Amino acid sequence: MKTRPRPAGAARTLTRTAPVIGLSLCLGLLAVTAAAQASVAVPPARAAAPVTVTVLNGDFAQPAFTSVNTSANPHAWSVGSTSGTGTTGGVWRWNAATAGHPAGLTAAMLRLPGEAANGLKQRLREVRTGAKVTVTYDESPSVSSSCTAAALEKGQTYTVQGEGGALTDQTTLPTTEKSGTYWKPAWRTGVTLTFTAAANEPLLTFTSTVPAAQNASGNCGPLITNVRATQEPPPVDKTIPAGALPASEAFYGNDRRTAADAVSYCNGAANRCTFTTEDDYSFSYYAPARVAAETYFNCTRNTLNRTRPVSTANRSYGDLPAAAGLPGSGTGTPTNMAQQYTQGTGLNPAWNTTQERSVTEIVQPAEASWIETQASRQRTEGWFHATTKATDPNYDWRLHTVIDHPSTSLSDRVYQRTGPLTASEKQRCQSDRPSATTPVGATTPAGAER
Repeated sequence: MKTRPRPAGAARTLTRTAPVIGLSLCLGLLAVTAAAQASVAVPPARAAAPVTVTVLNGDFAQPAFTSVNTSANPHAWSVGSTSGTGTTGGVWRWNAATAGHPAGLTAAMLRLPGEAANGLKQRLREVRTGAKVTVTYDESPSVSSSCTAAALEKGQTYTVQGEGGALTDQTTLPTTEKSGTYWKPAWRTGVTLTFTAAANEPLLTFTSTVPAAQNASGNCGPLITNVRATQEPPPVDKTIPAGALPASEAFYGNDRRTAADAVSYCNGAANRCTFTTEDDYSFSYYAPARVAAETYFNCTRNTLNRTRPVSTANRSYGDLPAAAGLPGSGTGTPTNMAQQYTQGTGLNPAWNTTQERSVTEIVQPAEASWIETQASRQRTEGWFHATTKATDPNYDWRLHTVIDHPSTSLSDRVYQRTGPLTASEKQRCQSDRPSATTPVGATTPAGAER
């Protein structure tokens, strides 16, 4: 007897079915219903120990120069804007001898008015949203001969900020002595800034706040060098459903770009980009159980043993443009980016799958039977990086994305669920058999052609 779908939350016992090839057929009494499984909280993983973050050109040595100072912008840093080179105003860099750093490092001088609105910036690669970041650097007042004694005798002011953290005001040590033409530095080493990243690859920004009265030429500002960082990566969050994945993010140097721009670049040639998986944030899992097809009630006096067809569908999730050939608009047509993903992950998934199965179903009298399925899933988080690195990282493309698709390593789960009928179902099974009115009454003799 075939009727309405069975609610997933109803209590039922289970009856063994015949094995189904290619399936993980889960049998036995399940104490947790499908709805409950979906709501089980995954305990948060313990925070990882601090790991080193790559700060590109943190000593400001590139591009190299041989003079006392240079206005050539340091590689990997944006000055005056966050659009690639960011050449507005420039930044001065002082050689090791003049900067006087105890470790013999080149130093960058924060300038006004050149970068007043935007500062000296770099995105911290490898840092994820939610990570606790600690930045360490060294500071000194300016050595520039353009500075006056009044500009240096109380130290120089600037701000430093990590994206997601508060804007922090800083003041260097003072300096009052000269060494020939230039002022003697007063280095303070190991200055720290701690913040929680509000975005992937958060911006780190240094900006001079030296008053205009002490910096009329724009060539007197505090020195920064030896920038380095560590992070405590956030724990993996396995509670995010496939339909609510974080948006893809694209960067060109320190500048944010649209995902479509990065796709256009990476798709331009087979080896244009390389996909690298973030292993700590990629995992296989089972989707919450759901009822497949109808519930059957055995209103007979006999055990029913029959073969039942089960149809399932499993789709992929993502938000990349269709040109990428990857979820969410992937059509299965080979593309350069799809090839880059396959090579980087070792996976060759079918983005959207349907399967027809047969399950041998045994239903005892006065019992109901229904089928639940759990789709096997793979969530992959990672980066497309430009394969050929530019001399200046301000010209490198990066695209972060999360893709959720049918698993290639796990089999789906199929549950045959059986259990006693509810009171209303028993009443329906006990209802009178449908029948037309008997044309000849019980007390009326049967006659010819009556």
